[in-house]
Amino acid sequence: MDKFLLGFFSFSWLRGLDFLAPLVLRLYLAPMFWVSGASKLGLFSSADFAWYNPLTWINMDTVQAASSTFQGGIFEGFAANFVTISVAGLEIFGAVLLILGLAVRWIILPLIFIVGLMSVIVLKGQGLLDSVTQFIMTHGYTTVLNNDFEVSVVHLIMLFVLFFTGAGRFLSLDWFIAHAYTKKIESKNHKQITEDDDPFSMDTMDNGGETKT
Repeated sequence: MDKFLLGFFSFSWLRGLDFLAPLVLRLYLAPMFWVSGASKLGLFSSADFAWYNPLTWINMDTVQAASSTFQGGIFEGFAANFVTISVAGLEIFGAVLLILGLAVRWIILPLIFIVGLMSVIVLKGQGLLDSVTQFIMTHGYTTVLNNDFEVSVVHLIMLFVLFFTGAGRFLSLDWFIAHAYTKKIESKNHKQITEDDDPFSMDTMDNGGETKT
C-alpha cells in the first residue's frame, strides 16, 4: 500500500519519460529564436546572395530596419546595427544549440538577457503600468490578444525552467557528452583504486626500503 501511494503521488513510474519535457521546450523555443534572428538579419534574402560568400548572407537593408528597435540613448547609427546583428546572431546560434541540445544551460543565459532586453524595449513603447496591470488581470495567460510583454514573460519562464532541467536525457548532445565523460572518470577512478589497494601487489617494500610485515 505504501509503495502504491508513493508511486501515485510521485509518478515515479513515468520517470523514464522525463526527458520529454525539456525536449518539448527546446523544440518550441528553437524555431522562435531562429525566426526572430533570421528576420532581423534578412538571412539569405540579399539580392546578391551567394552561398559561398558569407558576406552576402545578411541583408543590410533589413538590419537597418530592424535596428530602429534599438535606436535611442547610446545606440545610434553603427552602434544600433552592431547590437541588432549581435542579438540576431545569438538568437540564431542559440536556436541551433537548442536543437542539438548542446551547451544548453550556457546559451540560455544570454538568451534570457536578450528576452529581458526586448521586454524592456516593449515596455518603453506600451507603458510599464499598463502592461503589468494587464498581465496581472489576465493571470498571465497568453492569447493572440495579449501584448508582447506577456509573451516575453512566458518565454522567460520557459528559459528559466529549461536552465534548471538542462537539455534532458537521451536526445541531447549534453547528455551524451556528460554520460561518456562520467563513464570515463568512473573507469579511471576504479582502475586507480584497484592498483592502490590490491592486496596481491608484488611491491612489498615501504619508502624506507624495509620489508612490510
